[in-house]
Amino acid sequence: MNLDKLPAGKAVTLMLREDARIAKRLFPERHRIAQVVEAVARAFRRGGRLFDVGAGTSGRLGVLDASECPPTFRPSPDLVQGIIAGGQQALWQSVEGAEDDAEAGSRAIESRRITRRDVVIGIAASGTTPFVWGALREAKRRGATTVLVCFNPFLKIPRALRPAIVIAPNLGPELLTGSTRLKAGTATKQLLNMFTTLAMVRIGKVRSNLMIDLNPANAKLRDRAVRIVQELTGADYPAAQGALERSGWVVAKAVGRPGRR
Repeated sequence: MNLDKLPAGKAVTLMLREDARIAKRLFPERHRIAQVVEAVARAFRRGGRLFDVGAGTSGRLGVLDASECPPTFRPSPDLVQGIIAGGQQALWQSVEGAEDDAEAGSRAIESRRITRRDVVIGIAASGTTPFVWGALREAKRRGATTVLVCFNPFLKIPRALRPAIVIAPNLGPELLTGSTRLKAGTATKQLLNMFTTLAMVRIGKVRSNLMIDLNPANAKLRDRAVRIVQELTGADYPAAQGALERSGWVVAKAVGRPGRR
């Protein structure tokens, strides 16, 4: 309540203490988080896709996570997709009213021809965003595995609409009242990190804790690829680089076993 009167140092300490509570609040959800990981990995194995759907900060985080998967794990860009209310323009500025359009959410699912092989994760801090519910409703109708990520444990969901998995931890009030880009945003990023990273591990794109299917599209990533091959094979730098060049810079092939896709 005294945020506007705190010295900067104390305000920083307060924000850090609030953020430090997030993992503890997510920990009781670990079994449901693991269910989502397994569902996403299963979808990938059978040719399905993952869609993150949200509005505002939630939608931007979904798009961010989707955009980071191709360089890290080399899947098709279509494998993980972010859907944000208001479309591309909403990535950098608010599109008024977009989150209130349930039919637009439904159309977004329909236009991507989502099927029972896919997973659709709706992200809504309050749990009530109409765009997200429109998307979840249409995805469920089409037989996709549906997930709701929200931070309202008191949300009541009619049985007919309830997604297959609901993750709804109580993060407590936001430091800045109503600003869900704070703890809710941080928790969303943590959850999306777990969903995609661990699903990619499950389908063979990681050996030990090394990215054997990264896309070495720049000098930094090519150097990282060489060092990964070195660590996995014991080869020196020139030999590892040569193996990568012969394999088309695919780490999994350079070390002798293609990653499963």
